[in-house]
Amino acid sequence: MSVENFLRDPVSLIAALGTLVAAIASLIKAISKLREQTLPSSPEQKPSRSSALAILLKMPVFVVGVLLALISVGIFTARGLLPPPPRVAITSPASGQQIEIRIFAETGSGSFTVSGTSSEVFTNPDLRLYVLIHPADPFATGWWIQQPATVDRNGQWTTVAWYGAKEFPPQAGNQIDILAVVADPAQVGSRVQTGDPKDIHPVAQSDIVRVRIGAIK
Repeated sequence: MSVENFLRDPVSLIAALGTLVAAIASLIKAISKLREQTLPSSPEQKPSRSSALAILLKMPVFVVGVLLALISVGIFTARGLLPPPPRVAITSPASGQQIEIRIFAETGSGSFTVSGTSSEVFTNPDLRLYVLIHPADPFATGWWIQQPATVDRNGQWTTVAWYGAKEFPPQAGNQIDILAVVADPAQVGSRVQTGDPKDIHPVAQSDIVRVRIGAIK
């Protein structure tokens, strides 16, 4: 897990809170020891003239408390400085919509356009936006990875998705699941299919949209 992924993960927040609690406990313990060392044991005994800070700095529990507090503050600060995480959504087609498929005679595959919105993708050269297609009815295992979508500076994106083949041509009434993901191209590689979208480690993904083929041209 990279540092950025750790900071975005809720685990980092739990770690920061746990470290802060441990720091407070250590500092309270150090202050209690300080009081024990500086309070006179009898009315005749004079209080120690050593400065409180000098005494504290000699206490390992105080030093540990300060270090834990610094680590906790560092994690909270780093989380606050992180840019917003990437986001992606499909706006067309809408879930439940009937779509028109255009058949490519040479391959028997049908194409249709998918578009949507995104953020923090256009400005990141290490990320691409992909549409994944899953045959829902008739059912087939796996998700087919389409070519990276074109994303403009406003976050609007569009791509052409392909469904079916000569052996399994698109038919009116077929249902298709559509998913948009943002991922590192290195994780996708040259693969055209994945058993589970999680296998390409997306940093963001849309809701799944299920559509039905209504017309074929």
